[in-house]
Amino acid sequence: MAASTILYIILSGIIALGAAIFFYFYKPQRSKQVQFILSTLRFLTLFLVLILLINPSFKQVTYSTIKPKLSLAIDNSRSIEYLGDTLQIQSVFDSFYENEELNNRFDIDYYSFGKDLQALTTLNFSEGQTDIAKSLKDLNQIYKGVDFTPVIVTDGNSNLGADYRYTAQENNSNPFYFLAIGDTLVYEDLSLDRINTNKYAYLNNEFPVELITSYTGKFDVNATVSVSQNGRIIHKEKQTFNPENSSQRTNFYLNASSIGVQRYQVTVSGLDNEKNLENNIKNFAVEVIDQRSNVLIVYSVLHPDLGTLKKSIESNQLRAVTLKEISEVNLSEFNDYDLVILFEPKQSFSSVYKELNKENKNRFTIIGTQTDLSFLNSIQQTGVFPKNNESELVQPDKNESFVAFQLEELSFNNYPPLASIFGKALFMGDSDVLFYQRINGVTTQNPLLAVTERSGRREVFLLGTGIFQWRSQSFIDNQSFDNFDNFLDKLIQYAASNQRKKRLEISYEQLYYKGNFINIQAQYFDKNYVFDPGASLQIELRNENSEETYQSPLVFKGSAYEVELANLEPGDYTFRITETDQNVSSDGSFTIIPFDLERQSLNANFQKMKTLAQESGGSIYTLENYNNLVDKLLNSDQFIPVERAVKKNVPLINFVWLLALIVACLTAEWFIRKYNGLI
Repeated sequence: MAASTILYIILSGIIALGAAIFFYFYKPQRSKQVQFILSTLRFLTLFLVLILLINPSFKQVTYSTIKPKLSLAIDNSRSIEYLGDTLQIQSVFDSFYENEELNNRFDIDYYSFGKDLQALTTLNFSEGQTDIAKSLKDLNQIYKGVDFTPVIVTDGNSNLGADYRYTAQENNSNPFYFLAIGDTLVYEDLSLDRINTNKYAYLNNEFPVELITSYTGKFDVNATVSVSQNGRIIHKEKQTFNPENSSQRTNFYLNASSIGVQRYQVTVSGLDNEKNLENNIKNFAVEVIDQRSNVLIVYSVLHPDLGTLKKSIESNQLRAVTLKEISEVNLSEFNDYDLVILFEPKQSFSSVYKELNKENKNRFTIIGTQTDLSFLNSIQQTGVFPKNNESELVQPDKNESFVAFQLEELSFNNYPPLASIFGKALFMGDSDVLFYQRINGVTTQNPLLAVTERSGRREVFLLGTGIFQWRSQSFIDNQSFDNFDNFLDKLIQYAASNQRKKRLEISYEQLYYKGNFINIQAQYFDKNYVFDPGASLQIELRNENSEETYQSPLVFKGSAYEVELANLEPGDYTFRITETDQNVSSDGSFTIIPFDLERQSLNANFQKMKTLAQESGGSIYTLENYNNLVDKLLNSDQFIPVERAVKKNVPLINFVWLLALIVACLTAEWFIRKYNGLI
């Protein structure tokens, strides 16, 4: 406490004492005892009031016990039901939850994981995929900056995502403790690990197939790999494995002779007494089509966006991209292309625009700092653009009311800015803005990306260059280009299509693997083609093999209606989505390919878990040795609660009891004076 504050307190005491003596001893009216009591009460009241006005502060020390963090994450995938005793796993969870010593020692959080990590509510061992690496990464995000000890209850078999051993090394310095589920012995086994092929093929063309097979064992073995379709073997070859050559990669071609979804089965065989036959057979399918969408990109200046556009568009195997500088363009070939992308158009594009206008052909225009805006305003009537040479950096801000076509949830807010022209653009006809411009964190009404429909022609306008940075950012955020490529593919699909807009648009995949969630989206428009968020949509699904039917409503989620279908058996399905009030409907179909990721292993991946545990300074235990894990956690000096002292300055005015004391003194003084006839 400062010396000046102490001086003020002493001064307050003198003032309060002087006032109290003056009030009751200047003209005594009662006995000295009553005067003394009343003057004491008045002194306390005045002194406390003055002290509160000065409001000195005091140092206060509080102590709290901080328990070490422990996260128990339990594998909730189907492989656990195949390999382990689910009742025993449930008892492990119950034991952790009810063990008083553990809960006194640790602050315990409970999670389950399969494809994703989530708070543990119940264990049903129904997850169709296991991504241990993502779960470990999510744990590190949850406990970012906080020391914690992960206890992972799993079989160690991850069939999705990265190698969790390296993910753990990159993201955590704490010891990992594993409770291994399943048989820890390794049996002799042949496995078909992976099939790589295209989703699409073209009629009467050959498409590539790549197979990766492996062998676990100590002997030299011969295996046969065969591919069959409709029970007929169409490809067959021999393979030889040994402990030194335990994996092989095989490449060959198959002929696409029929249009539609073609299913194939791959089998690897060769061991007489193999225990696990589930990983010897895999199915795949290819959709055979008879044409490919061609896209022409015409440019006037070289820019990194050109390569990005080509790579991103061609990530969809149904599309081929041709890049041509404006001087190389042959107008007679325009009808060979389904869509023309005009990159930074200038006066030299005059003949191209005349041909496009003559054919009333769809187009995608990218406008940047090198675009001749005067020429662009004069050659087309869809948009009016500001005539200036100024530019600015702008970021995208999604228009949540965009309904021209269906899009997955986009989060481009943190994406790098594009170089855009300064000023506002106006669009004619039926236009819809997907992205507005955000400048220095302020969202404007200037469009950055817009689509239009006019006179039976569709156009897309992007008012900025630098989308190569967006694709790179997409990879940084998701370790994949898929999000950006899918977004651009939707734009290309919209721009290339000449189909008349339907009141009920649906979006889905043609092929799914068993165990994956099937997401079907729909958008419903009223008679004026305005999106209707209050529609009542119902899906009727039919299994063409068993003739069973299933009905469910679609749920409105932001900008589209969705339904998620799970646990469907392999086979062909058709469906119809109907708006029940207006009886507007759309049909679709898809195929589910037989495959169960969770049945690919019959034993725990004990060695990988053991290696990770040792590298991190942790340990691995089996379910039978669960008590040893508990003893290790309880007896290790590494996990000791810490007592933390917190010092803080507390103002006197925070002490409520002082106010209560003032009120008590005033009350007592009033009653004594009343009793003695002084009032």
